[in-house]
Amino acid sequence: MSTTNSTSRAAPNGKGALRPRARLLRTLGNDLISSDKVALIELVKNSYDADATTVLIRFHGPLDEGAGRIEVWDDGHGMDVETLQRSWLDIATDTKRRKPKSSGGRRVLGEKGIGRLAAARLGSELLLITRREGSSEVSLLMDWTQFDREDAYLDEIEVAWEVNAADVFSDGGRSVRAFSGAGIDAWKSGHGTLLQIEKLTHTWTQQDFIELRTALTRLIRPRPIEQDSQGLSNAPESAPADFQIILELEEVQEDLQTFAGPIDPSAELRVPHYQLRGSVDSNGSAKLHFRQQDPSIDEDLGIKTLWNNNKRGPQAGPFQFEINVWDRDNDAIQRTLASRSAESTPSTSKELKGFREALDDLAGVSIYRDGFRVLPFGEKGDDWLGLDLRRVQSPTLRLSNNQIVGHVFIEADTNQGLKDQSNREGFLAGTAYADLQTLVRAALAELETRRYKARRPEKSPTEQKGGLFERFNLGEIREALSTQYPRDSRILDLIDVKNRDIQEGVAEVQQVLSRYSRLATLGSLIDRVLHDGRTVVTRLKNIARFGERDLKKPALSTDEKIAASQKAMEQTAEQAEMLSSLFNQIEPFGGRKRGRPKQLHTQDLIEKAVSIMQVEADDRGVQLITGDTDISTHLDEAEALLVLVNLINNAIYWTATQPQDVERKVMVDARSNSDSSLTFIVSDSGPGVPDDLRNRIFDPYFSSKPDGVGLGLTIVGNMVEDVYAGELALVQEGQLGGATFEATFRRRV
Repeated sequence: MSTTNSTSRAAPNGKGALRPRARLLRTLGNDLISSDKVALIELVKNSYDADATTVLIRFHGPLDEGAGRIEVWDDGHGMDVETLQRSWLDIATDTKRRKPKSSGGRRVLGEKGIGRLAAARLGSELLLITRREGSSEVSLLMDWTQFDREDAYLDEIEVAWEVNAADVFSDGGRSVRAFSGAGIDAWKSGHGTLLQIEKLTHTWTQQDFIELRTALTRLIRPRPIEQDSQGLSNAPESAPADFQIILELEEVQEDLQTFAGPIDPSAELRVPHYQLRGSVDSNGSAKLHFRQQDPSIDEDLGIKTLWNNNKRGPQAGPFQFEINVWDRDNDAIQRTLASRSAESTPSTSKELKGFREALDDLAGVSIYRDGFRVLPFGEKGDDWLGLDLRRVQSPTLRLSNNQIVGHVFIEADTNQGLKDQSNREGFLAGTAYADLQTLVRAALAELETRRYKARRPEKSPTEQKGGLFERFNLGEIREALSTQYPRDSRILDLIDVKNRDIQEGVAEVQQVLSRYSRLATLGSLIDRVLHDGRTVVTRLKNIARFGERDLKKPALSTDEKIAASQKAMEQTAEQAEMLSSLFNQIEPFGGRKRGRPKQLHTQDLIEKAVSIMQVEADDRGVQLITGDTDISTHLDEAEALLVLVNLINNAIYWTATQPQDVERKVMVDARSNSDSSLTFIVSDSGPGVPDDLRNRIFDPYFSSKPDGVGLGLTIVGNMVEDVYAGELALVQEGQLGGATFEATFRRRV
């Protein structure tokens, strides 16, 4: 049996090139352009990049799959043969990337070079007719079905064009008639582009036109932000104030004719219930202006710091924004509808429903880059800011996505970290995108705080007194009945029995609340403990690995190996002590049943609370200081730490909002009072609490933090008031010039 060297049968070395199949073009169009609506928007963007002032979109029926026609006309620069070859036929060309400004000075939108695939998405055939001023007219016919052939490669599909004298884009050509028919009589352009798309790929329904018109309505920025006395920036010069879109429908069913006409900002929702607008600089500072409909407020809020990260600055910004908000309850909508009409008759349920439906169609926060909308931000169902989840966590304060029509205006040159995804829908996830979300939510929190004040009247001092369970007492009823029916012992005995049952139930609920409050605080600490714990575990692994390596070294003597082992054990003991310290921090907040109170010292409690929050304080550049007072007490350790940790955490957050050149300090101390009660004091050098919020900060779910849930002070207040018959108070003046909270314990001290 003979053998042959296997290498002699191997194919010779060589090189070749990738040859994509023709169907790749159609695949790319379907994958990169998600819908026919998006495809039309891409074609409008191309017209905008060509410095067009008008785009006319004409639908010719029947608009059924395999039939019908869509025409997209514009009066842009048009193309000559060289431009057609160099740009339009060059898929994924970087022409616009290399030249980011159009001839007219607009910031171009089609940097990916894939917009022409939109035409393939819309229909099976394309006739492109274009003319540059002073040049001949160029016509190109594309049959996209050729690209569906299984046996064809992309370089085998030939594309031909014709060059002729001006016809369509001549003084008396079809372009003049088309635009005149759309109501633009003065249009006499001798240049532009027509995309005539035949044999539609899907049937257009009424819902499709609703979505298309809504999308086109929101495509261009709704109106410029005007310069005013508050110093708010004007709209960018590149904003397309001279750009309009017109929709025409011919030979279609009557119910679709209502969608024809110029695309203008919606006439609905002219006056929001609340509005916040402003400009944010590259450092995260914002100039803000607030307006409110009822009661009428028009207020300059000055400069607010929206960025609260001491380690770095934001990678998003500068940008401008406008946030318009409506309340969706019947009374608020009734007032809005009544303000539009001289009649004072109540609105019908149909009118209320129509208002909400109009708000549903337009609701969301859109992003406009260089004056043009970026999809899918603000689309129906797109909650890119996570507002609905945020509202679930704090329903009385936060806004949901369907209450807001917002606009964020950015410029590509100053926000280069915001990169498009390949499908031209949305930005790539990254630091810049996350920072933009943070800044917009922080601005929204300013509006939410003011809306909360308008919707929830301030409580009187009498209403504010008493804890969460103060109302669960029948004492007042018993006193009234004993006066009215002094001889009816059965009623009084029944009330006494029921009152005892209620008080026993309250005591049980207080125990449950205490336990859940511990777990809530424990949850907020888990991430920090996990982070530090993983660091310790990594160090322990390294000690073990390096120790094992040293013991295996043959060159080391026995004494040297013993010394290395002792060093490794010492390092292990140090890391174990760090782990023990981490566990000690969270151990008091576990769900164990409380035993007999033991004697504690306030100094130890304060130092433990400070150690728990030290990493957070260091991360935010805040110095924690403890007082010298040391008082013996029998407080429950977990409950006392819960109060201190929540107050310190709150103080750290607000102190960190101060400029870096301002002293950032939080001081924690204790005080023994003449009535044998005990008070913990937490002072900070932060901005303090505005006078108009001093009586609201203890409300459940109220928080002026951008992502705050609004339960920290509520939990602390209820714990102190209901369990310890004490009080949580914001005192007028503190040691450090910011806010000072005092938690006083009177029972079980």
